[in-house]
Amino acid sequence: MTIRQAITEGTQKIAPRWPETPYLDACVILASVLGSTREKLLASLADTLENADYKVFMQGVGARTAGSPVAYITHHQEFYALDFYVDNRVLVPRADTEILVETALGYIRQGSRVLDLCTGSGCIAIAIKHAVPEARVEASDISDGALAVFRRNAETLLSGQIKGQVSGQIVTYKSDLLNAIPGKYDVIVSNPPYLTRAETARMEEASWPEPKLALDGGEDGLDFIRRIIADAAGHLLSGGRLLFEADPAQMAAIKIEFEKYKYNDIIIRKDLAGRDRVIAGCYWGTD
Repeated sequence: MTIRQAITEGTQKIAPRWPETPYLDACVILASVLGSTREKLLASLADTLENADYKVFMQGVGARTAGSPVAYITHHQEFYALDFYVDNRVLVPRADTEILVETALGYIRQGSRVLDLCTGSGCIAIAIKHAVPEARVEASDISDGALAVFRRNAETLLSGQIKGQVSGQIVTYKSDLLNAIPGKYDVIVSNPPYLTRAETARMEEASWPEPKLALDGGEDGLDFIRRIIADAAGHLLSGGRLLFEADPAQMAAIKIEFEKYKYNDIIIRKDLAGRDRVIAGCYWGTD
């Protein structure tokens, strides 16, 4: 069997369940099996595929057909030009979340103290640290599994030299939001659970594999965001910024919540599809 024939077979099996990108999914899975890039794979379509590799590939195709994200099958997901390890203990990093990182970086300087709440895979904290090695980046999550994935990514992606400077460690906390977090920050950034309970239930019914703990934001999806806004005032330095990723339909309610707790300079940024996706507020408390 050639690589082209295997990709065709994989595409045909994936397409009925996931018609959006079956060919791409098959290519990414096979490239991972072969330890290759998609570009090299497509340049080798006429090559023979070993039977053992074919079997592993078809196992991956079966997992994709059953509903597993490609990133869970390959254990790789690119985010902010970095290659993150992911598994079913964390959400798969999304491209839209890069907007949250870009917005946060606009407020971060050398020596800034930054906290990533609900860090999951660590994609936000690690991308920020990679971009600004001199920032004091910290991260927290309530899930032991997520923190284990975070530490694996931090060790892989922040070891050695970054932009000519030795990277510092990212301090991590196991914490229910801000409950166990000491000190104050210049920037607190979070991609918390923000799906509604009904949305989460529908995903569970469809056997969605990402962890419910990272999805369910309560009845209207804002349970965690409300808690963070209320508690972050005591964890921000004067002029500090609090930033969230959230659903476009939630932005008006989040803005009201910000104003309720005396945040100002509130800005909203759009995602790649032109939808409101990131909201940030500034808190002028006392240091």
